[in-house]
Amino acid sequence: MSSEQFSNSKHEQPQRFSSIPIWLLIVMVLVGGGVASFLLLRGIVWIVESIALYDIHTWEKGLQAYVRTFHEEPVRTIMLFFTYMGSFYSTVFVALSFSILFMFHNMYREGLALLVTTAGAWQINVLLKSFFMRPRPDLEFWTHASGYSFPSGHSTIAAAMYGMLFVIWSMHRRRRQLSIALPVICGIFLIVGIGLSRVYLGVHYPTDIIGGYIAGSLWLSACAYSLHLWRHSDEQRASIRY
Repeated sequence: MSSEQFSNSKHEQPQRFSSIPIWLLIVMVLVGGGVASFLLLRGIVWIVESIALYDIHTWEKGLQAYVRTFHEEPVRTIMLFFTYMGSFYSTVFVALSFSILFMFHNMYREGLALLVTTAGAWQINVLLKSFFMRPRPDLEFWTHASGYSFPSGHSTIAAAMYGMLFVIWSMHRRRRQLSIALPVICGIFLIVGIGLSRVYLGVHYPTDIIGGYIAGSLWLSACAYSLHLWRHSDEQRASIRY
């Protein structure tokens, strides 16, 4: 085979490798992530309602009563801080700020991925709440809350949006051959803190938090994989070009 034929074959390989456009593949992954969030959560709720509903309620009330015994300062202020970090306006501000920062550093894929993750997580949560329509706990609220209870919007957005931030941080550290332990630990601490604060403040059941984590994590997985596909496609085109 001549050098010219070999060069042409390299240019043709990506087209033979996949006939699906990258944008369509990403859309399929995102749609699949949203559908999977709903189906898995619906299945888990059905299992709980069918098998262990009474035990779950007993466990939830026990955990709620326990965490709310720590009502003195500075615990309440710390919990209010965590719940503020998961609020709508805070997460929108964080997502927009980091997206602008990423784009300023020519990280356009990461910036767009963060915006899509954030917007999608909130929309998925709205749809899930409208479907399940679970009332909030019959407790004294220590912060403002409205709407349905399941799944927790704070937990959904924490797992998805903050999760994507720490995924991007981990990817950046891995490219520099650094340990990803720091972003993983920080991510877990923040996400767990936001979820726990909602139970502590009396506005959610523990299972609302778990449901939010499940929905948010599935959506995060779809968005993170889409980002990976996009990066891989661009790197592949760049290697062919040069």
